[in-house]
Amino acid sequence: MTTEQLRAFLAVVEEGSFRGAATRVFKTQSTVSAAVRSLEDAFGFRLFSREGYRPVLTVEGRAFYRQAKRVLGQVQELEALGHRLARGEAPTLGLSLSAMCAGPLWLDTVQRFCGRHPRMRLNISTQHLSGVLEPLVTEKVDLALGPHVGLDDRFEFVEIGAIGMVTVAAPGFLEAAGERVIPQSELRNRPHVLISDSGSRAPFDHINVIAGSERWYVGDYQVKKALLVAGLGWARIPEHMVEAELADGRLLALEIENFSSRSRVPIYMIRLRDQPLSELAQAFWHAMIEGDRAGLSAR
Repeated sequence: MTTEQLRAFLAVVEEGSFRGAATRVFKTQSTVSAAVRSLEDAFGFRLFSREGYRPVLTVEGRAFYRQAKRVLGQVQELEALGHRLARGEAPTLGLSLSAMCAGPLWLDTVQRFCGRHPRMRLNISTQHLSGVLEPLVTEKVDLALGPHVGLDDRFEFVEIGAIGMVTVAAPGFLEAAGERVIPQSELRNRPHVLISDSGSRAPFDHINVIAGSERWYVGDYQVKKALLVAGLGWARIPEHMVEAELADGRLLALEIENFSSRSRVPIYMIRLRDQPLSELAQAFWHAMIEGDRAGLSAR
């Protein structure tokens, strides 16, 4: 099996014909047909049903296509990396960042680290719940920053600070909000605004929710905050994101019975235990957990 054969196979699937595939990969139609036939002969099953006018994937062909697409994507990434290294381009640091961490636990460190590594390329993905660890497990990033959600013995992790969480709603959303303990029953039919799990492999259940309550899901904290300020729901949210709104009265802190209305959530620097780190990622790991930890924890 060769990458050229895989490219021909993917082209047939995505173009819908051997003729279209030949045009896409700049080969003759007979060359594309031979490449697909070689794959079928190598594994002993048909990738396409050829009974109709257009080739149709078999059950085995559909499974093979999904994996082949992933493999070719990785090959292309490797080729691109090889070209960058050959040209002496700057090394890349990939981070998966919990959306709740945006700002206070890492920006100062990144600023100092960039000063020491001015040619560094930084790729950051912002995730939530299982999405924080998923890019790490699939080796799409070097390191992750997030809470203790889904961590197990596959990971090495060190606490670098904590995020304050507060439960809020707009004035008028509840009678005498901020002046009394709110019964859970009073919130059960009011929208609890939650951020969707950004992972695709094994999503986690939300915690700190009221059983049987109405739930609205959004993709990020910016939309969540806008809904809260508009008086359309209630939620827990990182306190640093709503400091101004709490100060000027656009949002009120709530105390809800038998609910974690306020809390401090530890945040961890996370790596895969068995994945070797690049020299750059190793340096950033140490910058976060050693040289900068004292300043971070004091926040």
